[in-house]
Order: sequence, then C-alpha cells, then structure tokens
Amino acid sequence: MFSLLCLACLVGITVGDKAPNVVFIIADDLGWNDVSYHGSDLKSPVLDKLASEGLRLERHYTQPECSTTRASLLTSRYIVRTGLQADVILNGGGMALPLNETLMSDYLKQLGYSNYLIGKWHQGASSWKETPLFRGFDYFYGYLGGQIHYFGHYHTKFGGHDFRRNYRDENGDFKEEILKKESGQYLTKLLTDEAIRVVEEHDQSKPMFLYFSVPNVHAPSQTPDYYGEKYLNGLDHVTDYDRKELVLNLGGLEESVYNLTEALRKSNMWENTLVIFISDNGGTPVDGPMSFSGSSNYPLRSGKNTLFEGALRTPAFVYGPLVDHLKGQESDGTFHVSDWFPTLRSIIQAKTNKTVQIVNEIDGVDQSDMILNNGASVRKEILHQLHLGDQAYRMGDYKIIVGNPGKYDGYREHKDKPEIKIKFDEPEDLFGRIKCILGLCGTLADYIIDPTDGAKVRLYNVITDPSETYNLAAKKPELVREMRAKLAKFQEIVMPAQFNGKISAAHHKHSGGIWMPWKDDMEGVEITQKIITKTEL
Repeated sequence: MFSLLCLACLVGITVGDKAPNVVFIIADDLGWNDVSYHGSDLKSPVLDKLASEGLRLERHYTQPECSTTRASLLTSRYIVRTGLQADVILNGGGMALPLNETLMSDYLKQLGYSNYLIGKWHQGASSWKETPLFRGFDYFYGYLGGQIHYFGHYHTKFGGHDFRRNYRDENGDFKEEILKKESGQYLTKLLTDEAIRVVEEHDQSKPMFLYFSVPNVHAPSQTPDYYGEKYLNGLDHVTDYDRKELVLNLGGLEESVYNLTEALRKSNMWENTLVIFISDNGGTPVDGPMSFSGSSNYPLRSGKNTLFEGALRTPAFVYGPLVDHLKGQESDGTFHVSDWFPTLRSIIQAKTNKTVQIVNEIDGVDQSDMILNNGASVRKEILHQLHLGDQAYRMGDYKIIVGNPGKYDGYREHKDKPEIKIKFDEPEDLFGRIKCILGLCGTLADYIIDPTDGAKVRLYNVITDPSETYNLAAKKPELVREMRAKLAKFQEIVMPAQFNGKISAAHHKHSGGIWMPWKDDMEGVEITQKIITKTEL
C-alpha cells in the first residue's frame, strides 16, 4: 500500500484543496465490442476520444446485471451481503437494497457533497424510504424501476408510468412531480438536458456528485427518426438488423455523453472534476431473450445475466483534469465496481484531509494509486456470485464457475474476426468434444463433474484465455479444491436471498397507472405529489 502523502506528491494534489466533483456516467448494457476502441465494427468517436484522453480501465468488473451492479457500486459490498444475489429487482416485486446499508451517497453527503441522481434508480421502491431522496441523494430526476419506454415513459414490460422528479423545498419537505407533459419526448435527451441544468446551476461552494445513469443502450432500441441518417452513414458493412438498431441506440449514448462532458468543460468546476464512465454489465447474450439488442462482447464469452466474462468485464475509463497526466494510457489491473467509493474516499482525503468513517464492513478496496497514477491493482480476488449451487469466484488470474453459469452461451460472430470455439481435450469432456465436433461448442458443454459432490465445474485463466475457451479444472484439481474452499468460506457473509413476489397492492392500477411506493411506513413525513400533464402547459 502507499501513503496518502506520497499519493499527493505524485499527482500534484495539495492538502487543503477542494474536494473533487465526481461525475459517474453509467451506460446500460453496453457490450465490450460495442465501442470502437475495442476494435468494434461500430463507431463510437465520442467515447473513443474521452477514453484516449484519460485512463482506460481494461479489466473493470461489474455484476452480471443492472440492479446488482448498482447495489455493489453504492454499498462497496459484494452482492451476497445484500440479499440481491438471486434475481433482478422488478417493479412491484418487493425486492430492494436493504435500508441498513449505508451508501456512497450517504458518505459523500457527510463529506459536504450535493448529490444528484439523473436517470435509472433500480434499487427498490416498495417504500419511499427505499427511494433516492431517502438514500443520500438531494435530487432525483428519472425512473425508479429498471426500464421505461424511451418516448412513452412507461415500463416496457409491465406498463405503468415511471418518470418523475423528487426534491425537497426550502422547508425540507419532500416533493414529487410525476412528469407526464414530457410524454413523446426522447428520454435520453430529457435526462441529458436535466443533467446539464444541474451542472450549470449547482452551488459551487459545495462539491458535486452527479450520478448519471443513462438508459442507452438497453433494448429495445427506440430513437428519434433522424438518427438513421445521422448514425448509419458509413456503416454499410453492418447488415444485421439488430446490430443496426444498436448503432442508433449507441448514437443516443454518444450524443448524451458529448453534451454532458462539454457542459462540464465549460463550467467553472471542470478543473476539479473527475468523470468516471462504466457500463453496468456486458451486452445482452447472443442467444438470450434480449438478443435483439444487437450487442457484442467479442471476444468475451456470452453476456448479461451469466457468469462469463462477457457479462462481468465492461468498457470503463476515467477522464478529466485530475487524470490528464495519464492521457492515452491503459490499466490492465483488476478493478471491481465495489472499489469505487473506497477509491474516491482516499482521493478526497488526499485533497481535503477530510474523511468519513465506514459503517458496514466493505469488500471494495482503495485503488486510488491505479486511478491517479496507473499503478498496480491491489485487488486479489472477486466474489462474483454465490447463490445456492451457482457460484463464481476470481482468485489471481483464475476464475472458477460452479453450477449453472447462465442459460445462454456463445460469441457473436463477426465476418472480419476469427471464429472462437470452445476447446475440449480432456477424457472427462468426451460428451463435450462430441458436441463440439457437431458444431455445438458454445452450448455450455465444457464442464467437468467434481466427484466429491457432483457439481459442474469450470476453471479458466482469464488473463491468458479471456474468451474462456479452455476449462482447466481437470488439469488443476488442487486449485479447484482451494477455490471451492474459499467459496465455502464466503458462505459466512451470505444474507438470505430476496425474491420478487406478485404483490397485488404494488400494481400501478391502484395508483392511477403510475408506479408508486405502496408501503405505508412514512409516519410524520409529508409527501406532496403533483402530476404534471400537457393540459397544464
């Protein structure tokens, strides 16, 4: 480990400086091979430029899907500590990030930050106490659930309006505006314009934390009509319909990131601002239920909602004056999404000599040397998943998957890239080899059976074999035993899993077609709601 004094010397930070403004941009379902700086067949000039002017984090890991990544980011803890390991949070299902968790936003508020959440929350909304303004944020403009229609602003699967503004008035009373007058307008532009307004109107006597959770490129792709001419020009080689749709959705992301970062650059806050860009998980699987997203994680295996690298390893970079000296550099150090708050806490302490006491035991580690100096990673392991028999754990260069890695597998094919095939050469994999000969290599056949308990086991060196083509479990039985023993030890921290239920009282039909918290647990707190419609314009 390094000292904060040494850190300050290396990066030119002076103790007594103002705390840095932190802008988190979280893309939704952006695949590894959806950005052109990873050799994609698509164009992402804005992300390419920003990544080239900052530090690219080439081994940045998240959780397999959206709500769990956000939970791990906000708590700095492995998801098994929160009980969210079994399922994604659904509207009206009753799951939520537990209220006894202290969040990044809570800690930053203690350090004097003004906290803004623009976009997707997706951490539960059964009770008002589970919503952003009761979880450390000062302002919320967006949607509480996992997705809404880009123009209609209703949940694309379950229906029900879910677009709102939450704030507190000059007396500290909670106010909610249900935003219906914006119906028909492009969601991404609305959110971006609001984020820009926040930047322009922020009280600069306090540091700013802007958590901007943009909906793109989450399927289905819904974009303005003129995007086809604007973003498909020069991409005649992209012939797959779904991939073309992703081009348009990626265009919306690019436009949003460009406009927000330009507003930041023009603000008086820019010289003391750190921009962090990540995707919440990999692109959706090739053969999955949302394969129509057109996303690609090539050469990584599979995608969202699995335990393969295509779900867990995502595009990420840091950008801004605080990392100008790292322009054009890449980090190959392992970084987990839970590391962000301890890393920011260290940077804030180095600049201000102020810190905050961590309440709950955290799993994130301080990676400030990596972020500010492109130093080595201090992370030695990652617990990706531990739910019943389905488990995944990274130790050093190796990742073990026990049980079911997900329902979907494979690699998106690209005409200009080599075909990737799973390798089978072990006697235990005879059935798998037969399937491979038949052209079915990407069908979850590459496991061995652990004779001690009959579990399906996969072991990959994800450094030398990032595509996870070669199961090493039969060759390294001692390593398998060691890593499975580690997984058994982690059982001590696992909280009982939450599951979505069918809760009649939660349905939007009981609240005028609007998704609302339904638990009556806010005694003594006044909630004022106003529905803003076109008729009021």
